[in-house]
Amino acid sequence: MMSQSPALTQTQPTTLLQLQLENEQLSKYLTAQKAVIASLERRVGRSLTTLDTHLQSLVDARPAAPAWYDHLHLMQNEVNSLCDLVSDTMLLQKLEAGKVDMTLEPLALEPLLVAVSRHLLEPKDGSAVRLICEIDASLPFALIDQELTEAVVTDLLARGLKYSDAGSPVVLGAEHQGDRLHLRITAQRFAPAGNRDFATEIILCCRRIEVQRGTVTCQQHPDGLQTVTVSLCTAARSPI
Repeated sequence: MMSQSPALTQTQPTTLLQLQLENEQLSKYLTAQKAVIASLERRVGRSLTTLDTHLQSLVDARPAAPAWYDHLHLMQNEVNSLCDLVSDTMLLQKLEAGKVDMTLEPLALEPLLVAVSRHLLEPKDGSAVRLICEIDASLPFALIDQELTEAVVTDLLARGLKYSDAGSPVVLGAEHQGDRLHLRITAQRFAPAGNRDFATEIILCCRRIEVQRGTVTCQQHPDGLQTVTVSLCTAARSPI
């Protein structure tokens, strides 16, 4: 009777382990997708209910014409919110399917951060400046897609300023550690207080960075502040 080949004996456990790891990763992915879908269902349902309420108020307020404008404004906000949600969802699906055009190239990070934050340091409406920039001027070049990276930083800064209390500052920092560049945005909140239905925006932010071989992490501080860290790859060399 022929004995079983040692190579075959070693291959079988290795293949089984690989299948188990792939199955575990697929299970985690499906769980995350279910959370996104559930979040979308809740938010779309809530927005449609709000739109219906305002429409009914418009009908009831016919004699008082000025009241129409307030309800129309609120309705417009809901419509804009739904449009943004649909747009984000479509982009997320394209990222998941690898159908988003992306160009990874060596780029200086400091000018990019200055470009997306300049208007927040010089508000035209006369409001107080709440953004604090702590950017290392000697940062090496990052290997990134400019459009995707700008979108993430812009979104995080806007969310930090919008959902944090009016007197709470938002800090944008950037530093170099090893072969990574770390962008850190610290704010009181990045979503409405007590509202957890923002899975789509969170995952979209992560995917925009992950397709660039980067990572996104979030840290909760004892004082209630939160820090979102975007880690990006450094370029092997600066462009000529």
